Amino acid sequence: MSILGGIVVNTKVSIVVIGNVVREMIFFPDKMIGPVLGSPCAYSSITMSKLGRSVGVVSYLGNDLEKDMIEQFRNVDTTGFLTYKYTMENNLIYHKDGRKSLEYARVTPVIEFEDISNEYLEADIFYICPMDYEVSIEVCEKLHDMGKMVITDLGGFGGTTSFNHFTIDTRRGQNLVNNICKFSSIVKASEEDMKYIIPHMRPDEVSNYFIEKGAKATLITLGEKGALCQVAGQSVKYIDIFQPECEESELNLVGAGDAFVAGMIACIDGLENIEEAAVYGSAVASFIIEKAGGCQEDRMPTSFTVAHRLKKQREH
Repeated sequence: MSILGGIVVNTKVSIVVIGNVVREMIFFPDKMIGPVLGSPCAYSSITMSKLGRSVGVVSYLGNDLEKDMIEQFRNVDTTGFLTYKYTMENNLIYHKDGRKSLEYARVTPVIEFEDISNEYLEADIFYICPMDYEVSIEVCEKLHDMGKMVITDLGGFGGTTSFNHFTIDTRRGQNLVNNICKFSSIVKASEEDMKYIIPHMRPDEVSNYFIEKGAKATLITLGEKGALCQVAGQSVKYIDIFQPECEESELNLVGAGDAFVAGMIACIDGLENIEEAAVYGSAVASFIIEKAGGCQEDRMPTSFTVAHRLKKQREH
């Protein structure tokens, strides 16, 4: 039984998200917000379930997670949650000079391959998205060897959400990135991740590097400039953003990158349609930035509303 009060989706899980849910405190120079629900794991699993996909999550979780946060997983299969004495907790700090940094107040054990249930191992797609190195690389390796589609987000492997950063100019950083590429169907990174992991390379050069090291495909989100994707042996494809249907002053960028990836994963059938899936992900992200709030299910679009926006774009 799930530790979230038995909230279970009975449909066979087709997508498994692996990484920790977090309780996040947000510190601004003049105020504090929180705790709030956060992490790529939370945003992506809730978004994909809202889009109609059957999604399961492997994450450590404690009884300290607030009821309103738990309720956001109402349509996610929660049988994969791992009981621990507390939930991972971090502090997101916005500094006066415009910088932001992350500190981890509480960390949980590393998620190992053995933590994935046999039922979840029947799924076709696995999204590996730690916050701060809390998923073992062996998870990627074993899932890869089973022939699964493995999509790995570098944000928690030295990128934006990681406390420690190791570039590919260091032995540790190079070994980590190269192994992730070797065992991943798709390697995902954001423009901000690249500043920490692979500085001094353009996004297209980063994409080629990932493929050279073994990735079958890449997705690199570029904020307001859209994204790019690439399949091994093919050229880079650029994906435009969908123009938001609200005033610029009302835009909420929190969770947009996670929603983009969630939309792509929800749509993807195989690497041959990654460009189409990335366009779908861009449409999903456009809804997220138009709504205030955080990691809340009512902020996520349905497949019907996304399809309507895609149709409007084609007609124009």
